Amino acid sequence: MGTGSGAVALALKHERSDLHVSASDVSADALEVARANRDRLGLDVELICADLLDGLGGAWDAVLSNPPYIAQGDRATLPRDVVAHEPAQALFGGPDGLDVVRRLVAQAADTEAAFVALEVGAGQASAVAALLGAAGFGATALLPDLAGIERVVTGAR
Repeated sequence: MGTGSGAVALALKHERSDLHVSASDVSADALEVARANRDRLGLDVELICADLLDGLGGAWDAVLSNPPYIAQGDRATLPRDVVAHEPAQALFGGPDGLDVVRRLVAQAADTEAAFVALEVGAGQASAVAALLGAAGFGATALLPDLAGIERVVTGAR
């Protein structure tokens, strides 16, 4: 969900060709980039224009996402080239950065998904783990990036 260039979905399909992988984004422009990458790599990934899981039904085994997670107030701290070249919709997740995460976790709870993995901002992992736990994804893990910052939160049920 929120596939952007398709990097996560395409890497997953490359590593696990046996899986059916669908990738969605609300941005048609982002999906064009994902489509070009998919076609260049020759991978069979379904691309869907949707706002998170809205209208996609509940037949998902796993939900993976790199959602917008930057707090709106942190805009001034970002490198200028990031703000200049990345759509705000892909970066900012409301006042605390978790507005989109909250929506996605609530939607994932209403699916058959047994596993959720979300990229998060520095300092957000514990809050996102709590959201996942409250939504029924109790077995949470906080995974660090190469700098040791908790960057991915997973939950399973």
